[in-house]
Amino acid sequence: MTLPLLALGLDAGGSGTQWVLLRGGQVVARGTAPPLTAALLGTEAGAAALRVLAEALPAPPDALHAGLPGLSAGTLGAAAAQDVLARTFGLPAEWVGVEGDLDLAYHAHLAPGAGILLYAGTGSIAYHVARDGTVLRAGGRGYRLGDDGGGFSLGRAALRWVTDALDAGEVPSSWLAEEIAAVTGSLNWETLRAFAYGTPGAAAIASLAPAVGRAADAGDGMAASLLDGAAQSLADLAQRVQRRIGRLPVTATGGALRVSPQFPAALARHLPGVTVVWRDHAEVAAHRAARGGRP
Repeated sequence: MTLPLLALGLDAGGSGTQWVLLRGGQVVARGTAPPLTAALLGTEAGAAALRVLAEALPAPPDALHAGLPGLSAGTLGAAAAQDVLARTFGLPAEWVGVEGDLDLAYHAHLAPGAGILLYAGTGSIAYHVARDGTVLRAGGRGYRLGDDGGGFSLGRAALRWVTDALDAGEVPSSWLAEEIAAVTGSLNWETLRAFAYGTPGAAAIASLAPAVGRAADAGDGMAASLLDGAAQSLADLAQRVQRRIGRLPVTATGGALRVSPQFPAALARHLPGVTVVWRDHAEVAAHRAARGGRP
């Protein structure tokens, strides 16, 4: 008797890659691998991330579908990513599907034309896919140019609060200060500088977002204020898209919104009618792999 195929789904990102293995529609295993983006594929960092992922799997997959940041389906970049993934896992190219992480996320929650996806992970974006496949977006410009309201901006705001206090000759003492110090190692400038600039990319600073959430849940007023500011930034992104296409409903998701219940509550205040939902995008990708890439 032949077992159903083993389908691997990847929801890749700049802070980490979530993966899920399915057999016969049931989850066999799931986990987290190092960050992976379209730009990293073909580099040593990307190769290392894929090695870690391959070694973590309990068995090699028979099919794979991946959502990758910085990718558009049907492009030369997508074909190159498909080739790298096929070679890594020893699969025929036709059993490897790739698309942008935002397209994966959108179709996990909405049918084309049905609404606006507001995504807050390491970064942030408001994303709409029309019935004809046309994409309309606001934000999503990366941590150097924007991503306000996402995990990176929350972490950066927390560090700015600390460094502003240091500039005033004070070492802050509060729930937020304690949570930040627990992640960075200390609140002195040398330690904070090494933390902020020692690791390329956004992952280190974004790792402070849960610290902000924990402090807010403990009753820290500054942490709650940071969450409220992030919620206002996310609401602004969604409203930019609504001003262009009309007041379509907004569905919000993403890991940043899970750092504290106060975050989605603040978003609802700034963006009345928003629906905040969670769905495992890696599992959605695995189901796509099992269906040969079909939605």
